[in-house]
Amino acid sequence: MSHIYIYSPSGAVRDRAAFRRGVKRLTAMGHEVEVDEAALASHMRFAGDDETRLAAIHRAAASG
Repeated sequence: MSHIYIYSPSGAVRDRAAFRRGVKRLTAMGHEVEVDEAALASHMRFAGDDETRLAAIHRAAASG
């Protein structure tokens, strides 16, 4: 089983239903899916402000 860490380093997720379907599909395929706490953040057209996105990148890098 592989570990997949999902985060949004740039653009905001616009289709939350599709996002949830993707996570469910990956899980059903046997992957261990971890979603970052700010994966669905939004600031203007971005996935959160600069600090939020930078923190998410650091969490993703530390996730293994």
